[in-house]
Amino acid sequence: MNVQLTLDKKDYRLGDKILATVKVTNDGKSPAQAAKPRFDLASVSFLLQRDKSAPTPESCLVRTGQQVETVTLKPGESTQGQIELLAVEPGSFTLTALHGHSGPYAPGFARSSAARSNLENFKVTPAQKGQRFKARVTTQAGAFTVIFFPERAHNHVLSWLQLAQKGYFNGIKFHRVVPNFVIQGGDPTGTGTGGPGYAIPSEFNEIRHVPGILSMARKPDPHSAGSQFFVCTAITPHLDNNYTVFGQVEGGMDAVAKIGASEDNAGKYSMQKVEVSIE
Repeated sequence: MNVQLTLDKKDYRLGDKILATVKVTNDGKSPAQAAKPRFDLASVSFLLQRDKSAPTPESCLVRTGQQVETVTLKPGESTQGQIELLAVEPGSFTLTALHGHSGPYAPGFARSSAARSNLENFKVTPAQKGQRFKARVTTQAGAFTVIFFPERAHNHVLSWLQLAQKGYFNGIKFHRVVPNFVIQGGDPTGTGTGGPGYAIPSEFNEIRHVPGILSMARKPDPHSAGSQFFVCTAITPHLDNNYTVFGQVEGGMDAVAKIGASEDNAGKYSMQKVEVSIE
């Protein structure tokens, strides 16, 4: 299969939508099955590359576990789709689309994916120097503000912000509270088993789990994070390099501490409103 990637433009402002059109063409001599382009490992994923000197030179933008349709393409026929990404960090980047990966996710999958697209270069700049994404989480215990680390966990930050912008977290409770450990929310069912309908692979990094850190909850499989996240209320070194840190509370830890004061607070407090901004 031949894979063609086209971006809607080359220069973006921080916070802009990035529209990536992926066209898959059967360049063989006989009919072949192809996954219709959508944002899933079994269909389309992306390799985002930064400067080689960056602390994290590349990030894989991957989602797994969704329903993917296939189509039979005759020689020369194509199928295409548009995938919406988000400009979550400033810098210069190279994007490659990966199509038709077979099997489960594993680190390094991008080097063995069935088909790779052309390279697309683009740049993201903030409206003002130093601006970054923030989110204000309003609860019955008060509000707290978080900042994000897309340069370390781009895939997680992308997913969280896209969900937040859609209002996904509004009304969701902190269903798990363990004093001197974490408060956990992000499950629309409130049971600890729910999620957004897809999973995202781990992006473990060197940032330590200390009070105020945002990290993604997951199942035993390290590549099973979804929408559930936790805020640390204590130093928790046993979580380091086992869970993906993607943000930190910048202000309002008193609200986090109030929620985390007692196990009885589990389910008592909710994210009444999550507002995303660029400041």
